[in-house]
Amino acid sequence: MKSIILVLALCLTIQDSTGEFSTTTATDIHTAIFNASYNKYVRPSNITYVGIEFHLLSINDMDFKRQIMSSSGWLTVTWEDPRLTWNPSAKDDIEYIYTKQDKIWRPELIIDNSVEGMSPLGHDEIFFKVKHTGEVRWEPPGLYVTHCDFNVLYYPFDYQICSIEVLSFAFTNKAVAFNSVSESSKNLKKNGEWVLHSLRGNKQNLTENGEEFSQVEFKVILKRLSRYYVNNVVYPVVVISLLTNVVFLVPAESGCKISYILTVLLTQAVLLTLIGNSMPTTSIQIPIIAMYISFVLLMAALATIITTLNVYLYLRTDQKAVPRWLKAFTFVVLLRINCRSAKVNEEDKGNVVSNEDTVNVEESNGKGKTLKLTWNRLLAQTKDDAEFPFKCQEVSAFLDCFFFYLFNIVLIITTLVFLVVSAVSDVPPS
Repeated sequence: MKSIILVLALCLTIQDSTGEFSTTTATDIHTAIFNASYNKYVRPSNITYVGIEFHLLSINDMDFKRQIMSSSGWLTVTWEDPRLTWNPSAKDDIEYIYTKQDKIWRPELIIDNSVEGMSPLGHDEIFFKVKHTGEVRWEPPGLYVTHCDFNVLYYPFDYQICSIEVLSFAFTNKAVAFNSVSESSKNLKKNGEWVLHSLRGNKQNLTENGEEFSQVEFKVILKRLSRYYVNNVVYPVVVISLLTNVVFLVPAESGCKISYILTVLLTQAVLLTLIGNSMPTTSIQIPIIAMYISFVLLMAALATIITTLNVYLYLRTDQKAVPRWLKAFTFVVLLRINCRSAKVNEEDKGNVVSNEDTVNVEESNGKGKTLKLTWNRLLAQTKDDAEFPFKCQEVSAFLDCFFFYLFNIVLIITTLVFLVVSAVSDVPPS
């Protein structure tokens, strides 16, 4: 029983010694430390060391045309002011008081790379938290619209490095210097297009007119979420580009070849116009995907020209009127691609062309010999239409097969190179 009474007495003693908050006491502290001798225009010491922490709250916008990043957050700025001290035990154990910037010295800080005004940080209505040890804590929030050098070469698989530069504007580094830098992204809100890869801060100096000023650069490294762009940009472009090759499989006699390739070409033009609205509007760097889209459009235009000429060849009135160079090209390339050999007519057995690009020539003495054809000799051998065993329609079919293989190889290799380079080349900075 005596022990319980002693414990209760001890608790009451402690409670009495702790004291309670009193507006009168808090007012006395304000009056004592912010007296007539306190000058808010005089820095606290010879060198005032300032600690700074950046809290990133959200990424609002990335404007590639204007080269700016908009973000929200706040800074936690701390420093020591020996003039703002008191003994808590003599002041009802009050350890903190609050004041505003019109009564206290503060470092003059600006966002050095801001594109919407260069006014000092802070607001008249923001409170400063003053601890009894003289530590001052200041947390100005802000909407930071800063310049950013975007690199869109690997869009939409790109990383972007932007920065927020905080500069001690009025005082040189011999008067005010940053001694600690930290950053935090635990309160960062999700963004539908970008995800934070890393946030880092580092101290540096800015030299101006022979004087050095302390500066802190907070680097915001962002990675683009590419799923939307893969589904709505990359995938449609790749599929439409492969449809270009199908025109060479459409029979010429169907009458649909030219209408088909024109439809594909117009589809690509409309699709690329829509896709262009979602691509970064900058000429500083051209994205690889823009180069790929231009190449696909060029291939579709070439396919249109080739198809038109091929249909013209197919519909020629004189089916034996094959150009000499095309006859030679047929012997050297087209027959190999189509795994064909020159057919033999009863009235023209003396001229047979095989896959090996050779011709059997039946001479008047009945003896035969094999001659290896060269391009010039092929041109000489094909002067007479009677010596060429194929009609224009057959040569047209050979050309369709040749260009089908050629366009497939070129577009597939180009597409694979584009996808690999875009997805692998851009890596986050170490």
